Amino acid sequence: PVTSTTTNAPTVTVITESPVSSIVTEAPVASVASEAPSTAPSFESTGPIPTYAPTAVTEAPVTSTTTNAPTVTVITGSPVSSAEKCTFCEGGIPDPDAEAAGTGGQTCAQVKANADEETNGSAICDILQEVESSCCPEPTAACTFCEEGISNPELVPPDTGGQTCAQIGLLAADDTEGSGTCTTIQAVESACCPQSESCAPLDPNPYTFEPPNNVFPVAPWTTGGDGVWTIDDTNAQEGTYSIKSPDLDGSEGTAVSNATLAICDDFAGGVLMFNTLAPVVPPYDILVWYVDGVEISRLAGEPEWSAVPISLPPGAHRIDFQYQYNPFSLPELPDDPPPIRQGAVWIDAVGLQIM
Repeated sequence: PVTSTTTNAPTVTVITESPVSSIVTEAPVASVASEAPSTAPSFESTGPIPTYAPTAVTEAPVTSTTTNAPTVTVITGSPVSSAEKCTFCEGGIPDPDAEAAGTGGQTCAQVKANADEETNGSAICDILQEVESSCCPEPTAACTFCEEGISNPELVPPDTGGQTCAQIGLLAADDTEGSGTCTTIQAVESACCPQSESCAPLDPNPYTFEPPNNVFPVAPWTTGGDGVWTIDDTNAQEGTYSIKSPDLDGSEGTAVSNATLAICDDFAGGVLMFNTLAPVVPPYDILVWYVDGVEISRLAGEPEWSAVPISLPPGAHRIDFQYQYNPFSLPELPDDPPPIRQGAVWIDAVGLQIM
């Protein structure tokens, strides 16, 4: 007899659960049939022929397996609003690829991205904002020089190494206001720039700073630089009042301040006479005076009043009395200056003698 065996492969049902849809994949049921040989087996005739019971068809139970994939829940906080966002380089980052100081190699752009995920005022935001200065430093003001224009670009002022006013102006544009180099550059402004001071006759002549002239500055006087000159009643050559330079002790590098006298263009020529008290000592400080941007002379170590004459040709002139602190730009000044030094100079009784 033909014996047929049918085996049903187990049905496997796999259910994969995702957050959106379920996909059920059913493996096909495979049926395998085995056919016995067509010729019945022969037996010896000495015994009865055995009777074979029909072979039963056994069907394997269908097994259903359901596999649920683990559900992973990611909780993301609400986006930080622009009003609450950690502020970092609001004006922009000049070089996003620059390494932010103290961040272990992170670029400024990466720090900015981290800041965008934080809230203003948080501890992490405070830490990120500490490196703002290395990624977006505060802009610095350029050194001001001849803001009203350079009257003679080809003029070569003294002590500039042969540089013209035009070249000095370019140097100023690349420097920073208040630096030692800027202060040195500005010392020659009066030679390169048109006069902007309001001239006026010296009245009285000689000009003293007694009432009603104990107000400073008024035309024909101006003052400026790293500090301003003021009326002072501790020293005077005549009367009670004089003008005194500012206290610049402790300034970084060289610091200067000018008291400037503007002489009108109808001046017929003659001699300017001024009196000064100059208890200053190099390398700490010194008094220098200029005529139209050209240095005329310098004075130090004068604890008593002395009269100084300056010859002037006809026409308009600008006279700068300049107090200089640390004139040689030493990194450190010696300790214990001599007792004569008072850290200031005084000027009084300024007069014009017409020739």
